[in-house]
Formats: sequence, C-alpha cells, structure tokens
Amino acid sequence: MNYTAALLAFALLLASCQKEVSSEQQTEAPPEIVPEIQTNRLADEPSAFLLHSADSKINWQPWSPDVLDYAKKAQRIVMVVVGSARYNGCLETLDALDRFPALVNRINQNYIPVLTDLDLTRETGLLSYNLSSESRTSVSFPFLLFLSPDGNPITWHPINYQSDREVHQFFDSSFGVIGRLWSDSPDYVSVDSDLKATLRRENLPAPDEDVPETAERQRRYEAAMRRLGSFYDEDITSMSGSGGLFPFGIFDTFTLASQDPSLSEFEREKYRKILDAFTSKLLGSAMIDILDGGVHSARRGSSWNIVMSRRDCSTQARAARIFARMHQIDGRQGTLDAAIGAVRFAEDRFLTPGGLFSLNEKPEVSTTKQWLWTIDQVSSVLSDDEFKVWKSYSKLGDIGNLPSEADPNRNFFRLNSLSAARTPEEVSRLTSIELPQVQSLIASGRKKLHKARESRMPDMATDPTPSALASFRMVSAYASLYAATGDADWLEKALSLGKSAREQFLGNLFLNERPDGQPEGSSDGRAFSYAIAVQAGLDLGAVTIEDEWYSWAQDLTTLLAEHFVTEDGRLMEARKISQVVTIDYEDRLMVFDNSTAGQVRLNIQRLRALGYQTPPSLSAWLTSLPGIENFPIIFTDSMIAMSHEWNHTLIKVGKDTPENLTTAIRTLPIQVIARRRGDHDGVKVIAPDGSETIVTQPDEIKNLLKKP
Repeated sequence: MNYTAALLAFALLLASCQKEVSSEQQTEAPPEIVPEIQTNRLADEPSAFLLHSADSKINWQPWSPDVLDYAKKAQRIVMVVVGSARYNGCLETLDALDRFPALVNRINQNYIPVLTDLDLTRETGLLSYNLSSESRTSVSFPFLLFLSPDGNPITWHPINYQSDREVHQFFDSSFGVIGRLWSDSPDYVSVDSDLKATLRRENLPAPDEDVPETAERQRRYEAAMRRLGSFYDEDITSMSGSGGLFPFGIFDTFTLASQDPSLSEFEREKYRKILDAFTSKLLGSAMIDILDGGVHSARRGSSWNIVMSRRDCSTQARAARIFARMHQIDGRQGTLDAAIGAVRFAEDRFLTPGGLFSLNEKPEVSTTKQWLWTIDQVSSVLSDDEFKVWKSYSKLGDIGNLPSEADPNRNFFRLNSLSAARTPEEVSRLTSIELPQVQSLIASGRKKLHKARESRMPDMATDPTPSALASFRMVSAYASLYAATGDADWLEKALSLGKSAREQFLGNLFLNERPDGQPEGSSDGRAFSYAIAVQAGLDLGAVTIEDEWYSWAQDLTTLLAEHFVTEDGRLMEARKISQVVTIDYEDRLMVFDNSTAGQVRLNIQRLRALGYQTPPSLSAWLTSLPGIENFPIIFTDSMIAMSHEWNHTLIKVGKDTPENLTTAIRTLPIQVIARRRGDHDGVKVIAPDGSETIVTQPDEIKNLLKKP
C-alpha cells in the first residue's frame, strides 16, 4: 500500500481545514458519552458480514441516523468502514484491526465507529463510488470514510489489504492526520465539510435526458446495440471494457436483441454469433464452478479462470433467471444446466431453516490460491483414467493453465484452475476414450475432486439470517426455471417462497430486510430491494397468470414512488427516515449489479404492457435515456427496458381456456411475452403493432418463440 499517496490524499482533501477559527467558534459544551457507543451493537443486524464483527472489541455501530446524534453529543467524528462479504480484503481488514488492542482503544476513545454492508445499505456503495470519482481514484472495498457529526463527508480512502501490519500503519497514520485536524479546529472541519456537501448536492448529475419520441429512442437503442457489438473481440472471445463482474447484463441484452424484430436480420444474426461464442467461453470457464455448480460473481484480474472465491445468493438467482431464458429462447447448449446448477447451489448454501434465503455464506477468510490446484494435487485423488480425462477436460499443466498475461507476477505459477475448458466430445477425440466412458470419468472425478477440495477448504457455514433481496431474487429464479422446463416443482417452489417472502418481509407495509420486524436503519429496505421485489411479483404473475401478483407489484411500485422519489424527481436509495448522508446519488450505472434506475424502468414498462397504471412521479423513467450510445455496457439494464417498450407481445387469456393451452402460455419466456386474464372468450395475442390474433392450440403459442 502506498501510504504516502494515501496520506497526501487526506492532506489535500483537508487542506482548507488548516485555517484558524476564533475562540467563539470553538465548541465549549462538554462531551456526552451515551451508553450506546460504549458497546458493540451489531448483534441484531440482518447481515452475515456485520455479524462477523458482532464480537469485536471495537464498539461498532450499525448504519443509522442515530450515530449522528451520538457523534454530536460526544463531539466526535464518525468513522465508517464500508465493506461486503463478497470482496476479498474486507474480513481480513476487520480481523486485522481486532488484533491491535491499542488501535481498538484509539478507535473507541476518539471516534464513532460504524460498519456497513454495501449489499444491505446500497447507498453506502454509491457514496463510496461517487466520492472515489470525485478524488479521481477507483473505488474498491473495504472503503474508509470519515463523516462530520452532521453526516457530511470529510475525507475517504479505499483500504487495500496486503497484511495486518500495513492495515495498522494505514489506520494509525490516518488517525494522526484526521485527529489533529479535528482536535485543532472541529468547528471549521464541520463548516468546511458542510459547504462541500452543499456543493455536491447543488452539482449532482443532471437527470437523464428526456426523449419523448419513440422513434428517436429506438434509433439510439439501435446505435447503442451496434456500439455494444463493436466491443466484442473475436480473436480473444471477449468484450472490451466488460470489467470483472460476470457479464449477465451483456448476455441478457444480446439474447433479447437477437430476437428483436425491430432490428435487421443482419444485426440479429451478428448478436447471436457473439452470444454463442461469449457464452461458450464463460460456461467453460471457472466462473461456473465445475465441482459444485455455483456461479462466481467476479474474476480477479483479466482471466475468467481466476475467480473471486466468495459467492452470494443474488448471483446464483440472477444467473438462473438469465440462463433459463437463454435456453428457452434459443435452446443454447449448457445454459439450462448452468441455471439448475446455480439454483441447486443456492439451495445448498443459502436456504435458511425458515425456508427463506440468506444473501451470503457466513464469511470466512480464504485466498484465491485455495481454489487452485497443482497437477500433483489433482492426480493424487483421481484414478489414472480419471486423471487422463480431467487433464484434458480442464487443460491442466505442470506449470499451470493460467495465461501469463493474467498472472504477470506469477503468483499462481504451477497452479491450475478447474473448468470445462473442453467439451466431453473434444476430450473423447483427444484421449481416444469412448464418449460414454469420458462422461462417466468426468462425473466420478468430479465427486472425488469436490471431496478433496472440501477436506482442505471446508464449505463455509450456512448463514441463518434471511435476506429480502436474496429471497425475492430466488422467487424469480424458480419462476424462470418453471417457464423454461414446465416442471411443476419449480412453480411450487416459486409460489411457496413468494408467499412466504411477501408475508415475512412486508408485514409492516414497508419492505424490511429482517423478517417480522420494524424496518429501521440498515434493515429498512432500499429502493433496489423494492425493485427486485416488484420483479418477483411480475414474474409470479407471468407463470400463474394471476392478477393478484401483478396488483401486488403495482402496489409496491406505488410505495417506492411515494417514498423514494425526491421533490425534484430524483430516485434515492434510502428513505429519508433511514438516511445518514443526505446526498441523493442516483443508482443509474451498473456498478455493482443491475442499477436501481434500470430495474425500475423495466418494471414500469412491464406493468404498462399489462395494462396497469404506474405512478406519475415515475413517468420520467419511461422516456428518459442515460448515455447508452457512448457507454452501453453500464446501461444494458436500461437498454433492455427500452426494447421492451416496442418489442413486447401481450396474451389475454379468456374464460374457459383449456388447461393445456393455459400451461403453454404460462411457460412462455418471462418478460419477453406478457400475459394476463381477460373477461372475453378464447385467447387473444396482441402483437407489438397492436394487431390481434386468436389462438386455440398450444402449437400456435410455441410459434411465438420462432426467430423473427
């Protein structure tokens, strides 16, 4: 870690605080140390990441407006550490702090320490991202942020964990700078940070451009699609600028664009080819765990075979939903297996005793090297024939199978990543072993390798803390698998989980991340969680054709519009009652996941396609456009919402519709084709151009899926 650069950043950001202030400005009231800040208060937080530090000697406080009251009374700065169980270095940093008693004492005596989970309090991730952009640095986690007692950012810096000693030095040096400035002139620090916060509010990004003409929005969408396609590099089978997150948005966008009748056949075929190649590469990489089926959310560096080891439930659910639709629309090989594997993994790792889902596993420190294998480690647990097959299957080598450009420092020299780098057919040809035997040896070897990995790296414990976000995501995953397979077991799981999640997380009107509780502070549902819950309701409505779920989704959308849209029309992440920092950064970019703005856009387009009214305060998101032509990769969710406007088909299911026809309609791809009940006789199919067709046979429904 470059401590000189880090401290320089602190000094530059706080340079103006060196001014002298008059004695009249100095705070004279004695500090009041309330009992709450003298104890660790994370024990009841709905997050495995936060609960990991519930026994820490640091008096961690949850992210709540209460901390500002405590800070004002105690006349202290609020020290915030933003992290997540998904990011390497977060747990290591927290554990490192605990191992230095003098540092723990210094924190407790001089600051109000706050620990936040950005998966729970999404606005803290957005705050970290925007402040990093302001200081022209890349955001990374854990992220250290100092706030004034009024909740205004003073200074900040990411913590790049390398060792306990460096963490200690970084915090010790940081406290030296910030502590001296606060001690010398607390009033000026407060005034200065307040002025800067006011400037941030005044200079928030302008709303997305309003483009009311459908033809112009469609023109921009087509231009954005062409630009997105231009990022694909055929030689290396990769998307330039796609980043290190699993490219779900790119997969989804190309899947839907390849079926979009408003695009030319040349463009549709181009997107199909890109999707075929890019999907094959990702499905054959370590991002899909070849041993347990779980999907990794991100890679380390430039190779999809060096993965971030920690996995979360939302990634599994999102993978299942998108892969199931890819299989259903195009019959793409391997995607259905990947979807089912992701859901099975989620059920194994994230299903809580009460039938809901947790967001993350109980976090434990692990390293990337634990996920990699030497050639001897692989051969020692397999038979000769199994090893021969697996060596070819994963392209294993004595010096490792990771490209040097992905590991320039050779940290993983002689280590191999396990993946389906070759198909069983290719392995059969290269090893001269019959295909059925190859498949059998792959299966038997997988069991042995999985057992061997568990012996040296036991599976992380299940987190019993249910999550609203994870549970509603899994509702959509189950619904999508039912639509793709017609298997009633998936439908039963979707309905059971949907009913339970609706009851447990919305018992007090507002969405609560903690079941059966009063939402407050970090447990209060954020706008993104509302948007995902709305998606779950719409998906359940699609596979049941019951207005009950559509109406519920409409009600949730109204609730979101009433409590998460500011007077000037901005979409904020946290309700006013739960805000700590009152700078309403909008979640427009796909920085961590789908964006809230993109998900809301799609939800209201789907509701309107079904004939439901949407709140007037959200109308701007129907016609506004972000910068999709210049930066399509970070706006694919908004692009999908746009295409839905002119590329959706509505099926109205009339009275006395035969069960076989109803089932055929319920198992159409979710989102692509809307469906609801009607009072008429028969089944009406309303095309995007408004034309109507009467259908009477299931085969006629299947024809709706034929390529345009």
